[in-house]
Amino acid sequence: MAGRCHAPISTPRPGRPSCPATAARSPSSTWWPWWPPACTRPLRRARSSTSTPSSIYPAGCGTRRLEWTAPADGDWRLFVFWTHGTGQTASPSASVNYTVNYLDRDGVEAVIDYWDSVVLTPDMREQISRNPRVQMYMDSLELATYGAGGLFWGRTLAEEFRARRGYDITPWLPFLTRNVPFMAVSTTYHNDATEEHRATVEKVRFDYVRTLTDLYIENMLRPFAAFLHDNGITLRAEISYGLPFELTRPGPEVDGIETESLEFGAQIDAYRLMAGAAHLFGKQYSSETGATTRNHMLDHRFYDQIIATQLAAGITRTVLHGWASTAGAEGVTTWPGHEGMWPLFSERFDARQPAAEFYPLWNRAIGRYQAVLRQGRPRIDVGILRTDHFTDNTSGLVFVAPDGRRIPDEDAYGRMWMRDRRNHWWQDLGMQDAGWTYEFFDGSLLLREEVSFDGGLVQPDGPGYQALIVYQETLDPDVAARLLEWARNGLRLLIVNGATEVQWLLAGRYATHARAAARTPGLDGRDEELARTMARLRALPTVSEVHDPADTLAALRGLGVAGRAEFTTGDRSVLGHLREDGDLLHLYLYHFLYETGEPATVEVALPGIGSAYRIDAWTGGVRPHHGVRYAAGKTLVTVTLTPGETTLLTIDRSAPEPTASAPVAPEILQEIPEWTVAVESWDAGGFEVITEDRGLGYRTREVRPTTAVTRLDGGHGPLRPWKDIPGVGPEVSGVGEYSTTFTLAEPPVPGTRYVLDLGSTAGGLGSVRVNEGEARGFDTSAPRVDVTSDIRAGENMVTVRVSSSLNNRLLARGYYDSVPDVLSRFTGRDEMQKTEVHDHGLLGPVRLLREATDG
Repeated sequence: MAGRCHAPISTPRPGRPSCPATAARSPSSTWWPWWPPACTRPLRRARSSTSTPSSIYPAGCGTRRLEWTAPADGDWRLFVFWTHGTGQTASPSASVNYTVNYLDRDGVEAVIDYWDSVVLTPDMREQISRNPRVQMYMDSLELATYGAGGLFWGRTLAEEFRARRGYDITPWLPFLTRNVPFMAVSTTYHNDATEEHRATVEKVRFDYVRTLTDLYIENMLRPFAAFLHDNGITLRAEISYGLPFELTRPGPEVDGIETESLEFGAQIDAYRLMAGAAHLFGKQYSSETGATTRNHMLDHRFYDQIIATQLAAGITRTVLHGWASTAGAEGVTTWPGHEGMWPLFSERFDARQPAAEFYPLWNRAIGRYQAVLRQGRPRIDVGILRTDHFTDNTSGLVFVAPDGRRIPDEDAYGRMWMRDRRNHWWQDLGMQDAGWTYEFFDGSLLLREEVSFDGGLVQPDGPGYQALIVYQETLDPDVAARLLEWARNGLRLLIVNGATEVQWLLAGRYATHARAAARTPGLDGRDEELARTMARLRALPTVSEVHDPADTLAALRGLGVAGRAEFTTGDRSVLGHLREDGDLLHLYLYHFLYETGEPATVEVALPGIGSAYRIDAWTGGVRPHHGVRYAAGKTLVTVTLTPGETTLLTIDRSAPEPTASAPVAPEILQEIPEWTVAVESWDAGGFEVITEDRGLGYRTREVRPTTAVTRLDGGHGPLRPWKDIPGVGPEVSGVGEYSTTFTLAEPPVPGTRYVLDLGSTAGGLGSVRVNEGEARGFDTSAPRVDVTSDIRAGENMVTVRVSSSLNNRLLARGYYDSVPDVLSRFTGRDEMQKTEVHDHGLLGPVRLLREATDG
């Protein structure tokens, strides 16, 4: 339409936002920019080859009036842009606590100044100097904007963009504005280009988020880490996700890379997303673990399975999620304790839990797993190049069925996604079923000086990738050149066309990459250069290409790749992770179908000849493993796992004369059906008042709810859930104590081990004591305890203690009637949490087993 547009435009000056105005023609998207001058500078006109001139007239210092006559051909829109602070604050806080500018140096300098002058007092610095493990932790980036634009901007961003990308970002702003209701993954752009220009606009959008990532690294992480290091502090961070920053590029800048279980769920593919950056650069890979939307409802086994999944991805540090103090403000704190992150999405691993009695045993077992899996270096078979600025960090929260039904967290974790043959990112399961390991990282990390290729391996002293995979439609031309250089020296590279990956699970949005490396990601004019490089790569004998991801495994084998801990026959229920420490190989195995699977027996082929040992993480004991053979320079171990079970094996390749052995099946000596039961029932007690006066002119007062424990007599008889035991019933949560005796007719036979198999503890954590032996913990999915050193001929006394969640007691108290379901908030509903009475206690069947062993 033709016409005259008038718009007041403020002039940039100190304390005022700056505003570029952009006119855009619809639908062909020909447009031109105008940057307003300062009020003391001469006015200028913005022109376009297809437009009439626009004129800017003064309307008093601080305002401008734009007069512009739209051309007669087509419809036009006028866009006005300005910058302003987000105004976002964190609360509760003792003072107004603004979120930090992550793009300009101003932000990190303000943080450093505050810490240097306020937080790091002489006493604090002295304490840090005596503690070598002090860390700063940066949680997920939950920053938000307000207003129509939805763009993160910075004082220097436009200038930095031009310097790095070689063109002006201003004309493209209409295609960058967006809505972001929740995290970067939910980005919806306001304006889309016509098909003719779609690829160009996508390149500009990539250049914008790549520049954001550059500034996040250079203006926040790098200077902040340097400041912390100068003060004896390391930096651990949940890098990137939440904002449109590339997920793995910042990995080298921090000392520890952290993922989490809440937003990614117990999904192996999600944990592979950042594993590449961690392993390439030797960073501690950790997880914020245990947050759910089902407060106090879930049995302990649920959390064990999250940790077990993470170990399979190389996560060797578990940070339990949530503020755990039971004390809180008087008048609002109720039993079982203060909810520091609301009762919405965090479990409380503290003394309010009946399982707390067994936490020391559990903690030591996890610690042994982690200690072994930190030895030496990870051995990952395949690296997959993957670039993502909009990572779906809500994929672990999709608990709403297509019909609107709420899916309980425990059902989604245990029965959906990876446990229903559906990985989100690398969706073909051929490598996984073969026992191969693989992980993701941004290809630009290969350009760093710290990353090398030697002896056919990428980063031989790190993950030692035997091959790399390229599958996304875009590839940086410099990365392609590096791949060509390495492929000429023997790198095995697989180009995979037609791969599909999730973009946003909640919205059902996926991306299919029809042709890998078809174009560069940015507006750099280097598409033809990339095409030439890829043509040279395809011509090399160490490079292969497939047009169906299902052909990946066969193609890699055709290139001579073999898994370092490969299953001799495929298996759909077991994950593995391998570490190499000189002559020692440490192998972790996990049966991940903990709700739907059957016992699985796998044979794993490992490089070299060595003696195999089984490590008992609950006792620290080490014993020879039975089920070993040798062939073609490999050690082949056979392992049987029940659903949810984990195990650790070590192969010692320095052993002088390793010997083969057949698998040993345990012999059932007897079943123990009758037990005397008492249940320590937990309920609300009174309040402990806590006051404190630090001499600052005020006195604080808090209350700590206490727990009243009542011992209930469950009588003597067969094992059954507490809800079915007269005198206990469906309202009880707490700790059950089970006692009985069994008779061993003969003295324990030398060269054998005796195991008490508890069958099922309904997912509850607990302990076993036989005679005068020590209390021993157990795996909640495979509750078997080695009691060899404790049993004797004749009568033996057994005491089993098993904990529950607080679900049944809180349900009876009406606790959940006032606890909102956080997922209902995301879907526009206003619903409370729903649960039901759970089975608690020792369920059995309990059996005494005996198996042959060499010691």
